Amino acid sequence: MTRNGRGLNVTKQEWIKYAALFLLAVAAFGVSWLALTNPRGASEAVSPVTVTPPSATPTATVTPTANATPSPKPKPKATAERLGIELPAEPVVLILGDSYTAGMGADPADQGWAYLVAGSLGYPTNIDGVPGTGFAWGGGEQDELAQEYEVRLQAAAQDPSFVPNILILQGGQNDAAITDPAEVKIATAETIEAARRFWPGIQVVVMGPSAPLPFAGDLSAANSAVRAGAAAAKAPFIDAVKAGWFTGANSPEFNFDGAHPNTAGHAHIAEKFLKAWATLTD
Repeated sequence: MTRNGRGLNVTKQEWIKYAALFLLAVAAFGVSWLALTNPRGASEAVSPVTVTPPSATPTATVTPTANATPSPKPKPKATAERLGIELPAEPVVLILGDSYTAGMGADPADQGWAYLVAGSLGYPTNIDGVPGTGFAWGGGEQDELAQEYEVRLQAAAQDPSFVPNILILQGGQNDAAITDPAEVKIATAETIEAARRFWPGIQVVVMGPSAPLPFAGDLSAANSAVRAGAAAAKAPFIDAVKAGWFTGANSPEFNFDGAHPNTAGHAHIAEKFLKAWATLTD
């Protein structure tokens, strides 16, 4: 290239070089423009992205968030009311029942279960046992003697010299002669309520029928009726039948006449009663 007064003189080779550079610049600009407007190209498909969540690690305790509603806790099952005896400062006891309370079968009669219990407890005690009677059965072949327990309690309440604050009612053997168990249940509940009227504040315990086998097998319905009556009056019930005081194994040695226990049988009843009494007064 030479310089003269009128401008620049460009040789042919230089024009070719400038033209090539220009074309390269144009091509570069075009590539850049395409990259900006379609970086993947018009025909290239965009593959979807799959997101794999992180594996959760289980924990032993789940902490709820502030807005979470806690699951309701299961309510505890209702339990039956525990009935018992709160011993007075000076217990005075009346034991009322049938021939078992009278000591029939024991030799002598004062070795009957009621006498043994009274001696073991050591409280002032009156024992009223009349053979052939019950809560609903008044005694006699035809239930004609009117010696039901409530009647006898009413007579006992006429004596101002003896005021019991604990009453033990034993029976049900003779009530098995009643064909309607509901009658026995009602009579049992009414007897307990009557005692509470005669001696306000008295505490009542009921001991159902008990007998050596096979007689015990005939007492199931009467036992259930007496137990239901005690429950209706909210009085503790000692269930000799359910507890199995007399079994096929021990009945022969405790049997007196097929319907009553002998002396050893009465001692057996007294022992079982005192164990049940301990749980009621605990």
